Amino acid sequence: MPFIVETPPYFVALAYTGFAISLMAFIPVYSKKIKITYIIPLLLLGMILYFAGAPLPWPDPLWELETGKIVSEVIVIISLMTAGLKIGTSYKWSDWKKPLSLVAITMPLCMIAIFAIAHFLLGLNGPVSLLLAAVLAPTDPVLASELQLEEHQDLEERNTGLRYTLTAEAGINDGLAFPFVFLAILWSEASSFQEINWMHFISYYVLFKIIGGLLVGALIGFIYSWVVQYHSKEHQKYILNGFIAVALTFFSYGLGEILSTYGFLSVFATGVFMQYHCRKSTEDNINTSMLHFAEETEKLLVALWTIFFGGALVSGILSYTDVNGIIASLVIVLVLRPIFGYFAMLTTNFSGAKKWAISFFGIRGIGSFFYLSYALIHGNFTEYDELFGIVSYVILFSILIHGLTSLHVIDYFKRTNKAA
Repeated sequence: MPFIVETPPYFVALAYTGFAISLMAFIPVYSKKIKITYIIPLLLLGMILYFAGAPLPWPDPLWELETGKIVSEVIVIISLMTAGLKIGTSYKWSDWKKPLSLVAITMPLCMIAIFAIAHFLLGLNGPVSLLLAAVLAPTDPVLASELQLEEHQDLEERNTGLRYTLTAEAGINDGLAFPFVFLAILWSEASSFQEINWMHFISYYVLFKIIGGLLVGALIGFIYSWVVQYHSKEHQKYILNGFIAVALTFFSYGLGEILSTYGFLSVFATGVFMQYHCRKSTEDNINTSMLHFAEETEKLLVALWTIFFGGALVSGILSYTDVNGIIASLVIVLVLRPIFGYFAMLTTNFSGAKKWAISFFGIRGIGSFFYLSYALIHGNFTEYDELFGIVSYVILFSILIHGLTSLHVIDYFKRTNKAA
């Protein structure tokens, strides 16, 4: 009689996970050939693995809020560090005004419109409607990565167009949406909107936490770049190992949160200011290996998240809302962001085609799930289940619509000799 040992589910899960992630070596190659983002095949893979009964820790259809928060949190901060490293300190104020116009004009207008839809058309209560507006306000730095800068930019040859604008916007607004998440939390804990302490909200949740987060991150990045320049090239090879980017991501985020500031802004500012004392030549740029390591780490985590999101989609998360929520989700992706984004782009000298392209690609993604989980953990919301369905539909539509069109748009600008 043969000796049979029952295989522990743990090893089976490892095998499935390893196989799925190993496909990341091939999926981007073939997805680019057919002009779709690699997120779409991964999403389909997640659905297939779920139906195949792969013994993975699938959401059912949700993870515990704390688990969902931590997973999405780690992915977003790695992506923010990547965005900061790509941008560096090569851009002038005139360049920064482009993404800041999206933050100052597009994001508030989108929030007002989403709140109105949620409250007056979908019938959600005030705090929940504000929370939905806040979690769907920022452009996601993770799922939008294929539209962002591909490498670090220097003073001589820097992209100031679509890729730069979307990269900088995603880096900035993931922190600047947080005050409105806190406003929704405060509203959920108050007996009425009028009872919110507005002086405390503006002074602490807006000014202190935003300015503090930027200062903490800028200081960490500045000190690091200052220390690095005093080491020889030989020693810098050891100091500038790729994993340092991830280490500084956790350090700046953790310190920013310990000091009660916005850690998202701390991480992004750290990535930007790590370039401050860099030499101008590409070969000496400190983020060459760092950026590659951070990008690979980001892709690994995104692959895992997308597979699990694919499982969540077919296990019931979409059933949390009805046809009205589906229509609202489409309006958010196809109407609100493009129109309000174009309003912001009127302040720039971009061509009409580039204005519409930047406006259209307000990709929603993993950061929305972080904000939603965070708020539900810390707030006192009621009747919020529908938010999971609406947010999932928005992210699904964004993945499909933007994923099927983004590479074609980039290709269009290349064919017409208009750098994206």
